[in-house]
Amino acid sequence: MAKVRVPKQQRSQETKKRIEDAAFELFSEKGIHGTNSREIADRAGVAIGSFYSYYKDKKQLLLAILENLLAMSYTLIWQDLRTTNFEEIGPQDIRDLLANVFKAFDIAPTFLSQTHALRYSDPEINRIFERGRERELAQIMMLFKANEDRMNLRDPYAAAIIFHNAVEQVAHTSKFIGTEIEESRLIDELAHIIYDFFVINTKLKN
Repeated sequence: MAKVRVPKQQRSQETKKRIEDAAFELFSEKGIHGTNSREIADRAGVAIGSFYSYYKDKKQLLLAILENLLAMSYTLIWQDLRTTNFEEIGPQDIRDLLANVFKAFDIAPTFLSQTHALRYSDPEINRIFERGRERELAQIMMLFKANEDRMNLRDPYAAAIIFHNAVEQVAHTSKFIGTEIEESRLIDELAHIIYDFFVINTKLKN
């Protein structure tokens, strides 16, 4: 098989993007296992040989799309955080951050639900999700570090994991499984729980 090319010219970059867009559409419509490389090439309007010049197989393309999607999600989640000073962050700031987490699940819900399921059986997919998780934990730890003199966290890293997992699980359940109450109520209450935790910890530290 020919070496996979890295597009440099605009035309090549556009072709590569058409392949990625076509794959994303088909994965969402037919499922990851129900889609093959030739279908992706046909949807993108390129020859199958052109497909293989950019990606060695469907799996490599899938991983690239997942990497890009998680990067988009990370940017969306953290874009509105204006300060790292917890004294200046109110319940609405926390709520905005949580609302962005829920919005991130809406970028590509079908594709995300499929890849989430595959992470338990596919080490490569799981590694991509874990890298995304590490980026999130690093961001949370930055907030803790900026306020370590005023917080009463005995184990900040453990606290970061708990916060991350709690928020992700609530959003995951709401988006993929469904709950008996409105999403806004979940976001509101979770925001107050998190905010109250920081307020209480600050008072205990002082």
